[in-house]
Amino acid sequence: MKQSEAFEILAAFAEKHNALIVSDIGSQSLWLKAAKDRPENLYLSGPMGMASSVALGVATAHKDRLVIAACGDGALAMNMTSLATISNTKPSNLMVVVMNNGIYEFTKSLPAPSNGVNWNNISATYPGFQNTVDLAGMDGLNPQNGPHFVHAKIEPGQLPPGPGMHAIDVHHRFKGLFSA
Repeated sequence: MKQSEAFEILAAFAEKHNALIVSDIGSQSLWLKAAKDRPENLYLSGPMGMASSVALGVATAHKDRLVIAACGDGALAMNMTSLATISNTKPSNLMVVVMNNGIYEFTKSLPAPSNGVNWNNISATYPGFQNTVDLAGMDGLNPQNGPHFVHAKIEPGQLPPGPGMHAIDVHHRFKGLFSA
């Protein structure tokens, strides 16, 4: 599956469930923005691999909304401890989606160290996750009975669309969802 197709599926799922999405820096944010730009998308900038941690914080603060972390495989490998924390805290409204292409797209497609991770076995490794499904199985999940882990195997070597948004604009737009 192409990354653009995976993000179209993810964006449609999020819109259907009025979900908030936190996407990792780089290609995940650019692909998500291209698939469906919404105020409910929080495009991260700065340290790589923080989407799962930030999404955990957002899910804790907004228990009435599904929160999705859109992670690259290389980025999530840099923050595997977040999966242990999520497994331990068990936020029922959180879903972690890993877009696995086996490379770092922004660094001339260098191989990612995550190639040694069995993403299909996350719920066995981290038992707080209710299950691990592929992207096609996402529709069968109860969005408020998580946390869930979704593994999307995607084709490598596709340049993400651009440009992104300025980090301050993203912050203000997302924060505006919660101001009364």
